[in-house]
Amino acid sequence: MRKISFLHTADLHIDTPFKGLGHLPEPIFHIIKDSTFQSFERIVGLAIEKQVDFIIISGDLYDGANRSLKAQLFLKTQFQRLENEGIDVFVIHGNHDHLAGEYVKLTWPDNVHFFSCKEPDMIPFEKDGEILAHLYGYSFPKQTVTENISSKYKKVDGAAFHIALLHGTSGGSTDHHTYAPFMLNELKNQPFDYWALGHIHKREELSHYPHVIYPGNIQGLNRKESGKKGCYLVEMTKAETTLTFLDSSTVRWESESLSTPHSDTVDELIDQLLLVKEKFRATEVNTILSIELSGESPILQSLYENDKLDDLLDHLQEGEEVEEPFVWVNRIKAEPIDTDVQKHLGSSGFMKEIFTIFEEMEKVDSVLEPLLKHKKAKKFLDDDSFEDEEILEEAKRLLIESMALQSER
Repeated sequence: MRKISFLHTADLHIDTPFKGLGHLPEPIFHIIKDSTFQSFERIVGLAIEKQVDFIIISGDLYDGANRSLKAQLFLKTQFQRLENEGIDVFVIHGNHDHLAGEYVKLTWPDNVHFFSCKEPDMIPFEKDGEILAHLYGYSFPKQTVTENISSKYKKVDGAAFHIALLHGTSGGSTDHHTYAPFMLNELKNQPFDYWALGHIHKREELSHYPHVIYPGNIQGLNRKESGKKGCYLVEMTKAETTLTFLDSSTVRWESESLSTPHSDTVDELIDQLLLVKEKFRATEVNTILSIELSGESPILQSLYENDKLDDLLDHLQEGEEVEEPFVWVNRIKAEPIDTDVQKHLGSSGFMKEIFTIFEEMEKVDSVLEPLLKHKKAKKFLDDDSFEDEEILEEAKRLLIESMALQSER
């Protein structure tokens, strides 16, 4: 029976700078900064271990179009490892690593196949003298591709399996900027066995008949991209297709909600927090952890009102730079205020108007988007510069809590 196996991966974002984390202890920041490299190296190791036929990379190999020579040489070394094992690599470029960037051009190993940026094209995969699969793909010639590229993919007969690579946005998704948009039914109605998607950093299996799959990115880049990250092992026969998720995370972003109604002393609260840390350390994966405290505990209320949460955070971070794996508590958020008070505030006309203003502020990236396209300004900005609303969230929280405290007096 004819069969193929491959790893489907996307959104490597090699050499992500991890802006805003430079305040971390140097050993921890070094691990985080190197995490995208290490995660892809793990994926290459998995490909060799599983003895797959090829790897698919559905766009955004690099974090920026002006990819560094360091990042390119790293990928070339990893691709050479795969060539030595007889494993092919099929690549499309996406909006982050589009082909209009300024970068040093390298010669790539013969096992690496890049798809055209002019029109979607087909590249055959051959094994033991037989063409087993036709792979189809399209690379972004520039950052902004807003047309429906998927409609231009055309099946070419002559292979048992037909696999399409696409970097784009499924209709209705608002998690990322819209590029190469498509509707799910459009892909399902086309004669392909597997759509290997990229761009959305969240793992999603949109369809199984045929398979339309987002593997997510290989390494979380911020606290919104929490949990396990990695790739799919795909094994196909004419009768069935099986998917197995493989974790490649070097550092995981995680969050934990902790209710503290019975914490009567700071010591008891710290003991609870240390148990949370050890739970994540037991995963044996480096972790950046956000903790949200809630409840009507007097000690939590006292810490909050006396602005002592930062002291608590410092205590939880102490010594983590020498731990393996580390569990770095990057953020403690406390909500000690009665939820009934918050609901009451939310029903008032004044607060409804305030919440509407916050919602409009959260759309600030759409206002600033023209700057990202400006030839000079874009050197100092990137898409991710406006994706972290932490300051906005904190302002919103402080306002609600201040109003709540006023209403209790």
